Amino acid sequence: MRIIIFSGKGGCGTSTMAAGTACLLAGAGQRTLAFGLGRGLGDAFDVPLSPDPQPIGDRLAALEGHGGLAAHDEFRDWVQGLLDWRGMDADLAEDLACLPGINHIGRLLELERLLDSGDYDAAVLDAGGLAQFLDLPSALDAAARWLDRVFAPRQSNVFEPLLRAFAGDYATSGEAVLETGRTLLGRLAALRDLLTDPGVTSVRIVVGADPPSVATACEALSVLGLFSYAVDAIVVDQLLPATVKDVFFAARRKQQIAALTALRKLSPAPPVVEADLQATAPTGIDALATFALSAYGQADPASFFAAINEHTVVTDLEGFVLRVFVPFARREDLRLEEVEDGIAVHLNGRRCVLTLPDANYGHATAWAYEQGVLSVTLSG
Repeated sequence: MRIIIFSGKGGCGTSTMAAGTACLLAGAGQRTLAFGLGRGLGDAFDVPLSPDPQPIGDRLAALEGHGGLAAHDEFRDWVQGLLDWRGMDADLAEDLACLPGINHIGRLLELERLLDSGDYDAAVLDAGGLAQFLDLPSALDAAARWLDRVFAPRQSNVFEPLLRAFAGDYATSGEAVLETGRTLLGRLAALRDLLTDPGVTSVRIVVGADPPSVATACEALSVLGLFSYAVDAIVVDQLLPATVKDVFFAARRKQQIAALTALRKLSPAPPVVEADLQATAPTGIDALATFALSAYGQADPASFFAAINEHTVVTDLEGFVLRVFVPFARREDLRLEEVEDGIAVHLNGRRCVLTLPDANYGHATAWAYEQGVLSVTLSG
């Protein structure tokens, strides 16, 4: 299985690049699913899409959109059932489903089901805007820990107040509701493991060639690094082609060259993939494949374009040191706290719990942030 996630600034061609990549994978013989968390793939493929997969070409199926409140949503429906069982206001389920990141969990459960079906060799996820996508890892991180921490008896959990409001003290009368929850959250845990597997999944950040895009790429690399998502490329779209010589575009070209230079100099950072601005937006399988091929050149779009920096635990004279790759964070934006099963790292309003693989690592005694690496010293 190969999974490639695309997310980027609005209007930078994220859906077009995702659709084009899916076309190339399918053209190379892989049974490919193009999965859109929002809308955009249908316009790129020039085919009306629904929340259910439909074949749109040889070895290529696609779907997009949440489908609205009337659509089936396993996570939302489960929360509604849980609230009904506890005699609480069912409208709260809609409020919870609209929280940042959580609003996509129902669709991600559908992605997990489709990937688990064995019908696909590759999936391209059009995750839409970066501002929304960067909330997904923290939502999945929390949800994936529910199975071990919420439903296991005598274990504390980060959602204990929420759970107790919903489920009391694990009342047996709601065992069916809780069992459904165990199943759904177990699937989310499996999906999270798949999305953070550097041998399966990589993220490609799509930006324009302008000064704000450099800061956008840096934030994305920091957040995704913290949550162990592998970023293997920065795609710079809508570049002026070399054939455009009109002096009217001289200032814009200069700006684009400056932004490209800044992105290439980011270190450590994945390589830059350049995609030229098209005279008309590429639509349809053939045009999308041609567009994506011109961006990737001789590179295989299914390959991993960069080595992945993984979280590691090493030893030194003071004990164990947990090393976390957070390449472009500022020290003042990082905050750490020790929790029962690991270290919680806060970065710009997002919380990631780094679970320690061995209780013998002890407690955090100090932390430092240098050259893009967060180091947490642990001792018994």
